[in-house]
Amino acid sequence: MTQSSDFINIDTNGELFESILPLDVDGSTSQAYKVNRGGEQFFMKQLRAEYLNDPRFRLIFEKEFKEGIQIEHPNIVRYKEWGENSQGPYILMEYVSGETLQEKLSNDPAYFRDEKHLEKFLLQLLDALHCLHEHHIVYCDLKPSNIMLTRINDDVKIVDLGFCDTDHYSFSAGMTEYYAAPEQQKKNSEQLDIRTDIYALGKLMAHIEKMRGKRLSPKYQRIMKRCLEKDMDKRFESTQELTKALKKKPAVTLSACLGCLLVLLAAFFIWQPYDRDKKNLRYVKNFLTKDKTVEGIYYKILSEDSATCMVLGRSLFKFKKDTVTKRINLYIRENIKIKDKFYRCVAIADKAFYESNVTSVHLPASLREIGEQAFYGNPLLSNIHIPEGVSRIGAKSFYKSGIESIKVSSHVKKIEHGVFAICKNLKNVQLPEGLESLGLDAFGECIELQFIELPSTLKNIDRGVFWRCTNLQKIEIPAGVESIGEYAFFYCDSLKDVYNYALEPQPLSVIFNRKDIRVHVPQASVEKYRQAQHWGKMIIVGDLP
Repeated sequence: MTQSSDFINIDTNGELFESILPLDVDGSTSQAYKVNRGGEQFFMKQLRAEYLNDPRFRLIFEKEFKEGIQIEHPNIVRYKEWGENSQGPYILMEYVSGETLQEKLSNDPAYFRDEKHLEKFLLQLLDALHCLHEHHIVYCDLKPSNIMLTRINDDVKIVDLGFCDTDHYSFSAGMTEYYAAPEQQKKNSEQLDIRTDIYALGKLMAHIEKMRGKRLSPKYQRIMKRCLEKDMDKRFESTQELTKALKKKPAVTLSACLGCLLVLLAAFFIWQPYDRDKKNLRYVKNFLTKDKTVEGIYYKILSEDSATCMVLGRSLFKFKKDTVTKRINLYIRENIKIKDKFYRCVAIADKAFYESNVTSVHLPASLREIGEQAFYGNPLLSNIHIPEGVSRIGAKSFYKSGIESIKVSSHVKKIEHGVFAICKNLKNVQLPEGLESLGLDAFGECIELQFIELPSTLKNIDRGVFWRCTNLQKIEIPAGVESIGEYAFFYCDSLKDVYNYALEPQPLSVIFNRKDIRVHVPQASVEKYRQAQHWGKMIIVGDLP
């Protein structure tokens, strides 16, 4: 570390730091300081001078803060404030007194020879990653220098969210080659998901094993080996599954043996004809937890009191022939009789028909919720009617499906993350009045989409909503829209006219990648738009009332 000055006068909106200590943990695009203000210590990260005029790096820096400020978890460093001074933008974060994992391994290699310490470390790290994944964030750059252990109690703190990937269109996802998963090294961010971080965790385990100078026990060897599978589908599917494996204790009891035997038998009979199907684990789970099978569809009771049930997925037996011909037609019934009682079907589970070759589906009028990734990756599914009672459509529920037209029910308030992303045949979209928000990448890469009418109730257009909608020709932004996320209209190659009815220009970073777009605004607001960040770079036309 370099020496601190006693008092450095830096303008932070009229505030002063009593002390600033440069730290030797600088990143490639930023400098790091330990600062003191009002008796409280902070970690300050400041964008390097050589990147101040590069909008891409500034956006990445802003993105890190916007994502970090939303995260509250004891094992993730807390983001506090955003500021700018004469040297450019900076971020204030919680100051962590401790050492990086790499420093811990170098200074005290014996620490991790006690596998109780290793288990504690991995469980805290997994809990932190689970929090990020719940926010649709893949960390992408998990390595010893980005993990700290506190001086008191050796608790985990993940630091530096600068290379996180919140969507499949980010050009900023970071990579450290040794810890990068095979799909990450291909530099195809579309493939990145939770399992990318699980691979990096396996590499961390291998590094800890090397540095501690002692081979990991068989239990940790098995876990590490599965984390490091080159095939993503063979890794742990989630941090919860990996956490469960870590906590699992060996038990040799009669009931446990019988339970295992039943599971193995069920798996055998289901798996036998389908040993090449990588999704069988989910099918086995659904088979074991279902309450009823009707016409090849598994149902599970949700509530006895309200007499409701949900769809878990499809049966392998019923659809064996259809799977081969790649034509699966689903009819989900409204009322299901289970044990002499009728239950209304109100929900479809997460991943219920994930990559299931679904060609058509009938949804019941009783349906209220469609789970995350429920119809993910069904390119032959060209048409679907969403019942009016549906109030939630989960993230990526129709991602990479073949739907051509969609009408969203009036009870839906938000189109969640990537719901219709990469629906490359989607041409007609009807959004209801009452809709308030379009989530991350909601219509990203819908290349056939030419026009879409946004409801007057809309307040928020999130990051990358219309990314790579190459045939989108015009867009009308209602007056009530308060925020528009970065990259919202990037690579909309056919977009020529944007009609923005807001009297006050929305604060922006970058939403267009071209400067030849005509932005039509209220006549009284022309000068405001011309002076506003990013809007001012467009062709401003004051022809709206």
